[in-house]
Amino acid sequence: MLDAVRPVLEAIGRRIFHVGTQAGQGAMVKAINQLLCGVHLAAAAEALHLGERAKLDPQLLLDIFRESAAASFMLNTRGPRMFEEAPQVTSAVDILVKDLAIVLDIGTAAMAPLPLTAAAQQLFLSATSLGCGRADDSQVIQALRAKPFGPNL
Repeated sequence: MLDAVRPVLEAIGRRIFHVGTQAGQGAMVKAINQLLCGVHLAAAAEALHLGERAKLDPQLLLDIFRESAAASFMLNTRGPRMFEEAPQVTSAVDILVKDLAIVLDIGTAAMAPLPLTAAAQQLFLSATSLGCGRADDSQVIQALRAKPFGPNL
């Protein structure tokens, strides 16, 4: 079956991986990929927000982290957009709210604890509740920038 559709797949993607013969194994790999994307992005937002609060230059932080062991695709692509007022949407916050909920359901079914995924999903959900659901997923940082429980605290 894979050989029959390989030319089409090669036309739309750089690398083709055969992950198994059972239905759903490719979807499982995609879900696990989204787990990593969501957790990496949430961690990048938290790190850059801490840098903001410490009054460090965000561009300098990005320059340093891009060359360190902390580098990741999500930090490198989304990190700069966290400091833009209205970045172009490449993937929306709401997509990660949905995808991480799916991952958590999969984890529950597999009896696999996913505490970092749960925390990341809540951060994305918080950004959605602030009105950032359709914004670029880099705007998850807005959940950390928000004043907790209103302006009186």
